[in-house]
Amino acid sequence: MTKTVIGTPVGKDHQIDIRTAGYCHLEAQNPNVEWKYASTRSAGSSRNQIAYFAIKDPDVTHVYSVDSDTIPPTGTLQRLLKYDLPIVAGIYPVYVHNELHWSFVVDGAFWPVWKPLPKELIEVEAIGGSTHLNKREVFETIEQPWYQMVLTTIDKNGCDWSHGEDIYFSKKARAAGFKLMVDPTIICDHFNYASLLALGSDYEMVYDKGA
Repeated sequence: MTKTVIGTPVGKDHQIDIRTAGYCHLEAQNPNVEWKYASTRSAGSSRNQIAYFAIKDPDVTHVYSVDSDTIPPTGTLQRLLKYDLPIVAGIYPVYVHNELHWSFVVDGAFWPVWKPLPKELIEVEAIGGSTHLNKREVFETIEQPWYQMVLTTIDKNGCDWSHGEDIYFSKKARAAGFKLMVDPTIICDHFNYASLLALGSDYEMVYDKGA
């Protein structure tokens, strides 16, 4: 039997997209699923806090991270649980270096939205922080902090590029011997004042026209 804690990082203002709240509330109606949030200055701190307290309960088998501005399809948690993998995630659109990509890394780069997605489960190099499901053994194996923002490089224009807490987690998990698996058919929306999923569809249409 599994017991899952859904964890949602929120800022000091405790704001959350009402659609995300609705999704998490519905998932939490399933047996042995709880929904918790942590209000801190950063998503990484919230994820660490949620995971830390979740695995204090010996009955908790999984921690499922869902960001406050991401809306997974209904039933996503149950789909991910069926894989019975240490780490598995859905995908959502993100801006990386001012371009729209999917939230996973293959061959050292985020997957661009215009590139056709695989139709089955794949192993990747890094996953986004939202909509990923981890077995408790992941947190018991990897040293804390599990998530942390890291400043990496300064580009030729003098801009700082940082590795987010999700990339940091991905690197530590892989170093510990865990595979990062993604189901590219689980496509979530991601809101940043507007739907990034809708913007991605528009981008793909323009790209297909050769503009």
